[in-house]
Amino acid sequence: MKSLILTGFMGTGKSTLGKVLAERLQLPLVDLDTVVVQEQQMEISEIFATYGEETFREIEHDVLCRYAAQPDLIISPGGGAVLRAENRAVMKEHCSVISLLARPEIILERVNRDTTVRPVLENRKPGQSKLQRIEEVLTQRMPCYQEADLLLDTSDASVEELAEQVLVWLKQQAGEMTWV
Repeated sequence: MKSLILTGFMGTGKSTLGKVLAERLQLPLVDLDTVVVQEQQMEISEIFATYGEETFREIEHDVLCRYAAQPDLIISPGGGAVLRAENRAVMKEHCSVISLLARPEIILERVNRDTTVRPVLENRKPGQSKLQRIEEVLTQRMPCYQEADLLLDTSDASVEELAEQVLVWLKQQAGEMTWV
């Protein structure tokens, strides 16, 4: 099976849904941000601060290329991985791409629950709220997210409901749709 890659903005549920899909499909979950942190021995916020976003994006691209070409994985890249056309091309060539979407206020609520430093949200204009920054970045990235094979709105659905939607979609893709 082609690997599944879950794209989407931070807080849309890539890691959460990835874990459930990995369990249900009995496939390994690869969080690309975790791979970058392990390989670089630096947090992503440190990479941004020390080397800049462009260097981070180069590292991210290299890691994406290595894993996307492998079959039978659930891959969760960082939310900005879709910004580069070459990343989207690698994803489309090798993987089934699922973009997770959520309303901006839901994303804000979710990211406020954890203590992870989010460089994209810290890089705000003077006076700009986190919600306004989320709306701005979502607007910029939406055309990239919309290139996916499947779009899922995670705003109001449980992770189990979302996993079920993905499994039904996978069966349809394989021509194995069964009627109950």
